[in-house]
Amino acid sequence: MIHMISVIIWFAAAIFFIVFVIFSIREKEKRAAIFASIASIISILLVIAQIFLKIPAVLYFQWITLVFFTFFIILSLIPWRNNLELRIFPSEERFDERDVMFARGEYQPGTKKYEEYYGKLHPEKKEFDDMLHELPDVCEGGSLYEPLNSKLCGAEFSFITNLLTAVDGEVSQERIEVDPATMTERIKGITKYLGADLVGIAPVEKRYFYSHVGRGPEEWGKKIEVTHKYAISFAVEMDYEMVSNAPFNPTAIESGKQYARLAMISVILANYIRSIGYSARVHISESNYQAILPPFAYLAGLGELGRMGYIITREFGPRVRLGLVTTNLPLIPDKPVKFGVQDFCTFCKKCAENCPSRAIPFGEKEIVRGVEKWQLDYEKCYLFWRKIGTDCALCMYSCPYGKATNFFHGLVRKYSALSHFARRVCKIGDDLFYGKKPRKKIYPQWMKLEV
Repeated sequence: MIHMISVIIWFAAAIFFIVFVIFSIREKEKRAAIFASIASIISILLVIAQIFLKIPAVLYFQWITLVFFTFFIILSLIPWRNNLELRIFPSEERFDERDVMFARGEYQPGTKKYEEYYGKLHPEKKEFDDMLHELPDVCEGGSLYEPLNSKLCGAEFSFITNLLTAVDGEVSQERIEVDPATMTERIKGITKYLGADLVGIAPVEKRYFYSHVGRGPEEWGKKIEVTHKYAISFAVEMDYEMVSNAPFNPTAIESGKQYARLAMISVILANYIRSIGYSARVHISESNYQAILPPFAYLAGLGELGRMGYIITREFGPRVRLGLVTTNLPLIPDKPVKFGVQDFCTFCKKCAENCPSRAIPFGEKEIVRGVEKWQLDYEKCYLFWRKIGTDCALCMYSCPYGKATNFFHGLVRKYSALSHFARRVCKIGDDLFYGKKPRKKIYPQWMKLEV
């Protein structure tokens, strides 16, 4: 009996690693393919040895296998530290969009915004920002600038800029009365039909809106009034192969593509809602955000907030971009989810280790405007973006949750949600098979062409 169980265990291990090899080759992950091949060969040899070798050592090995496997299963199923969740405390403090790094990067010397911001609001930021203003904008220069590729990124964001005046509009006087539960399902269906991969509904909380306008066509410095009750939060997946080129141009190009996709979804969705008699406002990049998107994505159940400051989803990890439409259309809010991210991020720290600007903290959480989270150094992060000319994304690529979307990695993600032990196993496995500092630069063929 012991003999049969041990053979089955190692045969299953061999199958697991063979499947791992196949998916790793498809993903062009050479290190993972090599290490998984070695593991599969060892597993097959152990199966053969147990079948054909009739020596006492084999019996001892089989007992060790059974004991190890039993403890492995038990420890994996004990839901230790599964109750950790994002802690949120009462707060009325709101962040000023004029202080966002993207806004500060636009305050050029000699302009009214420059004089008011550094003369009255934040003179202490002037020295750093003056250094920032001397650098080219993302996609317009930097150490990784490539004229033919970088300009594609710029073209994507220029397209989004043209949509900024479409973020709001007239509401139809002919209101259609709706059932909130039915309309919630309809809105989710429409959002996915338009191209979103994930969608949820959150209650609007004033604290997650900016206090003043910092970018976009609206009056700079204007107070932002919060009048909507519901937030439709959604996400689109970023292509794994493009992200795996981080921090080079494919990541910035993929970001631009997905932000453009989000803008299209958002504008159409908001137009639809206004056409049936309810107000709706779009919050899109380039930039007409009046709300901070990650908190609403968390409240809508799209994922958990990770150490790197991104929302980490069950399906794609941090490899998503977020969209948001706020509205007064009656809807039913979803609930936040938890699947182990708060625990995993306490010990993983892979994003911090791979962050070239050292903007991601290694230490403990701190309370920021009522939210207990890991606080990024946004100045370091954005300065690095401007120096290299892309949006980096090394944290996104290195995150163990951010692997390619397929059956194999989906299975591993589900396993990691079981317990603290399971998450430790996944972290060890990620370091072994992908390396502590994963790097891969495989440009799509069309990006390699020279003119």
